[in-house]
Amino acid sequence: MTSQRDAFISRLFERAQKDKDIYLMSVDMGAPSLDRWREELPDQFFAAGISEQNAINFAAGLSAAGKKVYVYFMASWAARCYEQIRYSCAIAENPITILGNGVGLGYSPAGPAHNPTEDIAYMRTLCGIEIYSPCNSDVAIKLADLTCDQPKLRYIRLERSYPAELEDVDCDLLTIAQGANTLAPPTARGPKVCILSSGYMLGRALEVSRKLENCKVSVVDLFRLKPIDGVVFEELVEDFDYVVTLEEQTLSGGFGSAVCEALADLGLQKKVLRIGLPEGYIFQNATRDYLLDNNGLSVEAICEQINELVK
Repeated sequence: MTSQRDAFISRLFERAQKDKDIYLMSVDMGAPSLDRWREELPDQFFAAGISEQNAINFAAGLSAAGKKVYVYFMASWAARCYEQIRYSCAIAENPITILGNGVGLGYSPAGPAHNPTEDIAYMRTLCGIEIYSPCNSDVAIKLADLTCDQPKLRYIRLERSYPAELEDVDCDLLTIAQGANTLAPPTARGPKVCILSSGYMLGRALEVSRKLENCKVSVVDLFRLKPIDGVVFEELVEDFDYVVTLEEQTLSGGFGSAVCEALADLGLQKKVLRIGLPEGYIFQNATRDYLLDNNGLSVEAICEQINELVK
């Protein structure tokens, strides 16, 4: 299984071979996919060192000169250069693409400093930014093409790994444009529940949908977190009694908050359950799945909360 990072950067490399305006900037990160850039496209690759703020300003300058610029770093460091993204990119309308690798608890067991569990909240406050959370490497490749063909200020949240069952999820160009994809159509009978999630947590959402025997459950991959297409979103949720959001984030301003805002803006009255990480930072030294299971996001705990909702 190719990582989302390597899939995206390798596809970008193919495009850069033919488009000399494409530049990649790496902030203190190493990967085989980056080595190809160093060796074969040295004039289109910059190793910025541990300097996220400088990298964003440098990227903004290149973008202002008409270049298609990508900045790659660990997602946890996006907060470190938030000011530069706001002033040099958002306000100045410089359309760079930010690649944040290792979202949620993806860098466990490195601790809370390396696990961005609030990046959705602060990144989506920026005006004009688009935010994507692909579920597999194929979607990451299609996003690489999108960013090349339609430059905008974007934040791409890349998973270090993802459940094997998400490997075969297909996503055509129309779906990419809509920003959402139904992975599991409604099953069984009973209260109609729509589970919305993205990225790594989609694997758990699908497991939950198979275990909930007394509900008519559908799973939706809402992989574009900003902007949410109101027309598409309404079509996805209008026939359901309950909307459940599942995220590997704390709840303040995160994925669930974005969904609630979309519901309010569309005037859709649904019973909503937001499920995410508890408020606070996780210092336990353990694997990603262990931390999820022990912080309220086990499949069993999620099923219990949904059953309580529809009871």
